[in-house]
Amino acid sequence: MRDTAQLNAFAVYGLEKFLSRHERAQIFRHMPGISSMLPIGGEAVWGNSTWAPDDKPDQNVTFGNFISFRNTQNYTSQETRSNLTVGGALPYLWEHTEDWYTHETQKSYSQGIAHTKEEVERNQHIPAKWLNPLETRLPVAPDMKIFCFYGIGKPTERAYFYRPDTEPVLDQHKSKPRVMIDTSVSSADGFVDRGVVMGEGDGTVNLLSSGYMCNKGWNMARYNPGNVSVTTYEMPHEPDRFNPRGGPNTGDHVDILGRSSLNDLILRVVGGKGHLISDNVVSNIKEYAERVKIYDDDDERNPGPSDDGAN
Repeated sequence: MRDTAQLNAFAVYGLEKFLSRHERAQIFRHMPGISSMLPIGGEAVWGNSTWAPDDKPDQNVTFGNFISFRNTQNYTSQETRSNLTVGGALPYLWEHTEDWYTHETQKSYSQGIAHTKEEVERNQHIPAKWLNPLETRLPVAPDMKIFCFYGIGKPTERAYFYRPDTEPVLDQHKSKPRVMIDTSVSSADGFVDRGVVMGEGDGTVNLLSSGYMCNKGWNMARYNPGNVSVTTYEMPHEPDRFNPRGGPNTGDHVDILGRSSLNDLILRVVGGKGHLISDNVVSNIKEYAERVKIYDDDDERNPGPSDDGAN
């Protein structure tokens, strides 16, 4: 999202002439992999209108407002008038996209939470839930080992400012109210960059996505009944100043594949020496993970099973 939001006016003009944002949206909606990455866990993971697990004390804007609308006084009655959390953003997406897209995403994917062991076991028979680690479990394989290697310390997309898209629609069958990134919103400290609110991560994947299951989720018995070993090794983003790919100590989402220490870790695992790798957690992910509102089965804060077994 940020890559196109940061384009200058000339580049945006050229891009829109060759491939408009409406055409790009259609392309992305036809790519199943894109929809499989819709945020899971709802407000329990991503926060609400006043709070988010990864909020910092000095923040003026909570990450919990996944989509924010700065100027609401000019909106019509058909357009949204309030900010949206993740819990509200997904229904808004399905309400304002084509019926086929809503049907396919809801049939193929699930973004809920299984709060009990019984729900998790029931979900083993529902293919739409298999991609969601908050609704399914790891194999009962005590000898299995999981190694979480990921980069940290690079500003990463976390939330967005939107505004109504006033461009005329040629196809009247697609005339539902639409919105687009509000590139006029930026902050001097870089917290908001042309409509994109920046958080922590590897430049592409947010820290909560990379690290929650590795540091907390798979410590819960219902998600890891076989007590599979999970080792987490974080790698700070320390790029070389004059290396376009970041150099041997980059933590960037893709360039990290050329990081010397990552290659060493991978060779240890494939060489049967993974047991020599110790946890290396240098971010605040453990603190953030403790704030996520997902609890063990016997925790009194656990809300228990939902009516549909999905949330």
